Amino acid sequence: MKNDNEQEDAEEIPMKLSENRTINSHGNSSKNKPKNFFQKNAIPFIFISLVIFVMIFLADNNSSLIELNSHLNNLQSRAQYIDKKIIKKKVGVAFVRQYLFGSYGRFISVLSKLLVETGKYDVYIINEQKTDFDIMYHKKVNRVILKWNLEEMKNFDEANDIEIYLLLNDLSQTIDLFKSLEKKVVGVYNGEYFSCIYSNETQVYSVFNAFSKFDSFVQFIPDDYWIYKKLGFKNTIYIPSLNSFESEKTQTSKLIHKNILIVGKFDQETKGGVYGIYAMAEILKEVPDAKLTIIGMTFPQNLMDLLKQLKIDKNMELVGFRQIISQYYLNASVLIVPSISDSFATIINEGKAHGLPIVAFDLDYNPSYQKGVITVDMFNHSLMAKETVKLLKDYNYRIEMGKKAKLSLNNNNETIAIWTKLFKSLLNSTDEYKELQEEVEKKYYDEKTAKNRLEKHYRYAVKYNSVFKCHSFDDFTRLDYINNIKVCPA
Repeated sequence: MKNDNEQEDAEEIPMKLSENRTINSHGNSSKNKPKNFFQKNAIPFIFISLVIFVMIFLADNNSSLIELNSHLNNLQSRAQYIDKKIIKKKVGVAFVRQYLFGSYGRFISVLSKLLVETGKYDVYIINEQKTDFDIMYHKKVNRVILKWNLEEMKNFDEANDIEIYLLLNDLSQTIDLFKSLEKKVVGVYNGEYFSCIYSNETQVYSVFNAFSKFDSFVQFIPDDYWIYKKLGFKNTIYIPSLNSFESEKTQTSKLIHKNILIVGKFDQETKGGVYGIYAMAEILKEVPDAKLTIIGMTFPQNLMDLLKQLKIDKNMELVGFRQIISQYYLNASVLIVPSISDSFATIINEGKAHGLPIVAFDLDYNPSYQKGVITVDMFNHSLMAKETVKLLKDYNYRIEMGKKAKLSLNNNNETIAIWTKLFKSLLNSTDEYKELQEEVEKKYYDEKTAKNRLEKHYRYAVKYNSVFKCHSFDDFTRLDYINNIKVCPA
């Protein structure tokens, strides 16, 4: 059975009759007439014509589409080429310090390298002088030697488009010069709060008022962070210290020799090198074949006299300054750190990275001393010697403590993230870094603990240097008091 459409089509089909006649749907008949070619092939011709038209139309349009697509591809390639060729503006950052050695020199070397490797910064190191003890720095970091006067600094600033200056150590007396350039100025000033007590340098406190002028005032020790906030410096932030060697990338010492290592500036006031010498004299009584290597910039004559007096000079090597230091860590089995004041703890972290067991005085206000370090009471070189002897006599114990030391070392990822966030916040005049700062505080900082640790080390300092005994710890938490502090009468 056909549907309606099929029936309609059927009615239009002519029916064939005899004598070449046809009858249409209306019943009229007509005799066939001769037809020309077009009449005979009208429908096929029209159909073919339509097909040809459509093919030409599509061909033309397809050609246009291909051409358009080709243009788009060319434009895209050109855009990519231009994007690669365009030199995108980087942030100009300059580290400022008198010279490039010591713990601050290592800090500059590491942070400048990490900033350059992000690809976002043009980094400069500005020093007033070169020395024989300068630390190596990344090949893409620009070092400049110039005097810090207004004319030279303006010329340098205009030529290099610096946006952020970092003043390291006691450069507070120059802050007005750098602020006059109308750029962001960050202060990095660590360890001075206690070091003046140990070294009897009351004038250190006179610079504290300048700290409020920094756009940001960076501390590497949570306890220092507490005291500067207590003193009223609202621009203070805490950023964990950087490591000059990262544990996962650093070869580990095999700890097979009875070699002891001391690294750093040799002085009695803060680094306490003499305590390490006294400890070595006692170590040799128990381990006569032990060897001590001291790496430092200079050695005073009284040290040489002391070594001969204690009859330990034959078991010691005074190496002097070394640019490449890793080989000495790898050749050692114990690192002694006799510092009595330490803000960077560079040596502690370098020893940890090389898997060395470490014996140090109890500077627990510094995070580096809180994990993976064998600590003894301040100034007690006999206990330092005793713990070192235990390590030298027991290889398995050395291995165990070396592993603990290495595992306790943080990597630099967290630290560089805070620095870059801080720079971005300063340039955008926002507080973006504060969220990250809060996370760091939760991980490293406790206000009550910080206060208790600082008070304990204040008592250590007064015991070491009695000329400050007439001041209380609370006195040292008031900026107005510190600015006018005097040495106690004898």
